[in-house]
Amino acid sequence: MSAYSLKTLLVSLLAAAFTLHAAVLFTANLLHTREFLARQLGTHAQDTATTLALQLAPALRAKDQAAVTNTLDALFDSGYYRRIALTTPGGEVILVRESPLRVEGVPAWLVRLLPLDTPVGTAESLAGWQRAAVIQVVSHPGYAYRQLWQSIRAIGLWTLVLGTAAALLVIWLMRRALRPLSDLERMALNVAEGRFEQLPDLHPVRELSAISQAMNRMSTSVERMLDEQRQLVERLQQELYHDEATGLFNRTYLLAATDAALSEPGQTVGLAILRLSGLAELNAQRGRALGDQLVRAAASVTGVLAAEFSGTAGRLDGGQFAILLDQTHETTLAELAQRLGEAGAQVLDELQIGPICHAHVGAALATGARRAVLFANADAALRDARLGPSGSHRLAAGILPSASDTRQALLQAIQQHALQIEWQPVLRCKDQTLDHFEAYARIQTPQGELLPAGAFVYLAEEAGLAATLDELVVTHAWIALDGKQTPGAVNLSATSLVSPGFLDWLIQLVHTPAQLRLELSLSALLATPGALGAVQRLKAAGFPIVLDRFVPQLDTLPRLRELRPHGVKVEGALCRQAREETGTRALLTTLCVHARELGIAIGATGVEREDQRDTLCELGFDGVQGRLYGQRELT
Repeated sequence: MSAYSLKTLLVSLLAAAFTLHAAVLFTANLLHTREFLARQLGTHAQDTATTLALQLAPALRAKDQAAVTNTLDALFDSGYYRRIALTTPGGEVILVRESPLRVEGVPAWLVRLLPLDTPVGTAESLAGWQRAAVIQVVSHPGYAYRQLWQSIRAIGLWTLVLGTAAALLVIWLMRRALRPLSDLERMALNVAEGRFEQLPDLHPVRELSAISQAMNRMSTSVERMLDEQRQLVERLQQELYHDEATGLFNRTYLLAATDAALSEPGQTVGLAILRLSGLAELNAQRGRALGDQLVRAAASVTGVLAAEFSGTAGRLDGGQFAILLDQTHETTLAELAQRLGEAGAQVLDELQIGPICHAHVGAALATGARRAVLFANADAALRDARLGPSGSHRLAAGILPSASDTRQALLQAIQQHALQIEWQPVLRCKDQTLDHFEAYARIQTPQGELLPAGAFVYLAEEAGLAATLDELVVTHAWIALDGKQTPGAVNLSATSLVSPGFLDWLIQLVHTPAQLRLELSLSALLATPGALGAVQRLKAAGFPIVLDRFVPQLDTLPRLRELRPHGVKVEGALCRQAREETGTRALLTTLCVHARELGIAIGATGVEREDQRDTLCELGFDGVQGRLYGQRELT
């Protein structure tokens, strides 16, 4: 059954009531007019009969038939009479004049539907004291019908005019009176989507004004509740995974992020450690205030360099800071280590504590190794660096793979459109059924080795080929997805979104955007001018947007309300700790509630065991994915 608006219902009811009322008044007026005209016809006939009886009396006494006939014909020819009859007192007809019922200027249906009673006027003409004749007169109803028809038209016209005016007035009043309902509907939808506004309390209808006030209070309450949830998530995140003194990630989070990065097959992970030696001596000689200032300054330059290299910065302990690069190679890591050492030495010079403290950097690369191996190699390189002057850096020897083979394989894949797509399923928590597939790109080296995206995406970024690579990935993925029942997801670079012509090409290629989810890094979007505008255009085109590797922080949670993505996928480093860490479970539970209040689907990544999956689903995640589910064929 199709729904109809309240305004339509009220206008329809008022129109029905008005129509019924008008019909009753019209019918009553019509019947009253007909009755009045019938009485007029009767009166007219009786008066004519009486007058005619007096006029004919002399002629009847004189038995002048010609005079009687002339008088009667003259009266009948006036057209106001349908029948005039002259009879003897015994009923014998002396003279009769009669015409058929023809009414000009009046519809025939009116005569049939509303017959007028035409009473007979009767009078006796006397000759002396004796009755000479009986006169019967029936008035012609034509004039009465014309009057009735004119009355009907006048009443109908005025009813139509007044009815139309009343209908327009009712519609205007209803529209004005019910306009707040549209505002209330819009406000409710906005509140459901996390956008809050206040309605003006200016409505004259008391009930609607009360509803507006209640909606305003509800909007304020929901907004306050979401802000409290966001603040709780931020506070938990700060307490659990951030160093209080510097604001960087703490050792716990950095170790978890390292495990998550190393668990990705084929991904080359880089780690650079900055060590400030002599911090204890500085505190003893010149006070803790200067030591704290040094720590904050070192943390600041570490954070700046981490953002520039798209890495994760953290504080390992008192005087040690680290930058983790998820996907990198020797050249990039060497540049980072050099600049980190120089920045540390510059901080010491600016604070004029170079003779007491020294800054050194050790760095290492690893692919598929354990976290302990990566940190041990970085520590070994740090020990070598400390043999040099302040600001020195060293890279761990013997483990640095060359990027030349990877670069060659990438260029060959782009030139030959040679790319392989593996599909990882994402399952719903509520029933472990398939929600969608995520595409993982692979390229093959000249030696026949399949490389994951983490091993070559950074090379595409450095060479300015990110958009070209993304076009290749999307094309292969869409060819496989087109016509399938289950949707898929692909990761895109933020730089591709702002590349000339990329969005037009994407929108033209994918004719059913809901079938292809676009996964993007929030940090990359924020760091790329114009990327957020491109995201809004993709959303308007119908593409579901998913924020990948999401970490709840002070600068990321407010963006959820602004961007309104289809979903978020939480960083695997957090998800892996949910089972063992009570604080992490509280953080993720609150994050799930916050996302659900905003209408955003939330997924967990990096799931490797069934107990991890069960814990994450109990916390409120909508979906899970990871190596537990492997790869599957598209369905």
